[in-house]
Formats: sequence, structure tokens, C-alpha cells
Amino acid sequence: MERVVAAAWDAINGKLMKPSISPLHRQYQDSSNFRKRAALVGRFSTNRYSWYRWVYDQFYPLPDDAAVLELGCGPGSLWKRNLDRIPVNWKIVLSDFSAGMLRDCQQNLGSAVSRFLSCQLDASRLPFRAARFDAVIANMMFYHVEDRAAALRDIRRVLRADGHFYATTTGTEYMRELNAVATRILQVPRYAPSAQRFGLENGIEQLRAEFANVELRRYENELRVNEVQPLIDYFASMEPLIAPRAERWDELRDYFQRQIDERGEIVIPIEVGMLIAHL
Repeated sequence: MERVVAAAWDAINGKLMKPSISPLHRQYQDSSNFRKRAALVGRFSTNRYSWYRWVYDQFYPLPDDAAVLELGCGPGSLWKRNLDRIPVNWKIVLSDFSAGMLRDCQQNLGSAVSRFLSCQLDASRLPFRAARFDAVIANMMFYHVEDRAAALRDIRRVLRADGHFYATTTGTEYMRELNAVATRILQVPRYAPSAQRFGLENGIEQLRAEFANVELRRYENELRVNEVQPLIDYFASMEPLIAPRAERWDELRDYFQRQIDERGEIVIPIEVGMLIAHL
């Protein structure tokens, strides 16, 4: 595995792979857009127990020398927030399709980075031998995978017989009203919500194509937002997936300000949770 990871790290440094120029790759060329969206949730959540601590809590007891793979690790926040809990003998591979994300992840982990391996990869083509991992994690990313059926086959292949796949995602009510308003005011095409691709409601059926057992756990939360700028930053972080005219941003800003002036805050449902799959 270490040879595969080392080769992939060469790819990150531009020796093997050419960067993609698709809108999705531009959106996630580094962690800046991700951090803007995370900042909104982090500042205004009513559930004060950290999402990342909760995610870690859901992992079934793993061996002291467990091998763990995270797909779409982003800036490494799951591990940064749980450094005090990770057994010293765990072997953790942090992977992402974005070289920029992996660079940000390395920086975010700071002096703890030596505890992790990094790998740039396509989640539907995993460069690992069969039965290699005790756990595979996809934290708020599996809905971005185009060929999820192929990815699930490969995830099952690299998991040990008693291993688990942990996939967090959204439900159909996740920020539904707010997204609809923003789409209308900004006059941009409405993309299929994440939950329509792989969500709490339909993800179970997708996982059961490869795994006999699937469990759903929910993280209760909502946002109560009393400032306009974090909301604007949230939607602006979606460029270039959306490209509204400049005056549309002013209209959206005015709408949010009126809502806050009238109600004191904007209440936003945050329907999220985890699907846990195993054989």
C-alpha cells in the first residue's frame, strides 16, 4: 500500500496526473470553498456537539492496528478534530480527487501529518489490494461520485470481511427552502440536491446492492442565522458551479436582510446523518 500511496503523491506533485478542468474540480481545487460552507454551519448550529466528533463516535470498535481509508478527505477536518482519540497504531490513508485539497489537508494536520498517508485517487477505482481495510469512510462526498455502483464494488473489495463502510450525507430537507429561494433570486439552474443522488432516503437502497446490512443514524441539527454575510459567502462559494449576474447578489443580500429584520433570524433545517454498511 505504501508504494501505491507514494506513487499517488508523485501524481499530486504533477508528475503523473494532469489536473481536471471540470466545474466540479474547479469548485474543489482547494479547500477554500469548502471552508466557507463549513463556517456557516460551524457558527450557527444549534447542536453544539461537534459534527466531526459525532462522526467519529459512530465508528464500530476497530482493532488497535486498524487500517482506515477516507475517501474525499477534504482539509482533513475529521482527523484534526479527533487527534486526541486516534490510536497510535492505526494506519490511516487520506484520499481525495483534488491535489489542492490534499495539500491543504497536509497543512491543516500540521505536526500530526506524519501519522497519515495521502493518496490522490478516483473513488471508483481504488489502487489497493483486496481485504486491505477495516473501515472506509466517505464524509459528505459520496454524492459527488459519478459511478457510485463501481465505487461501491471497489469499496466492498478493499474492505475486510468484518469491515464497515461509513457514508455521511444529507436528507431531502437539507436547506431545501433556502436553496430554492437562492436559486430563484440568483436565476441560476437548479442542480439536483445531493440527497437526490445519494442521500439518507435513497442511499440505503444503493448500499444494499453490495452490502447485506445497512444502518441509518441521524445527527439532529438546525441553523439559526442572524447575519447576512455568512449566507452570501455560502452561496458565493458555489461558483463556478453557479454564475449569477452581479446585481443578483445584491437582491439576495436584500432578501436575507429583510428576513432577519422581520424575524430576528433565519432558521434553516440541517438534515444530515450516517449510513453504515457491512456484509
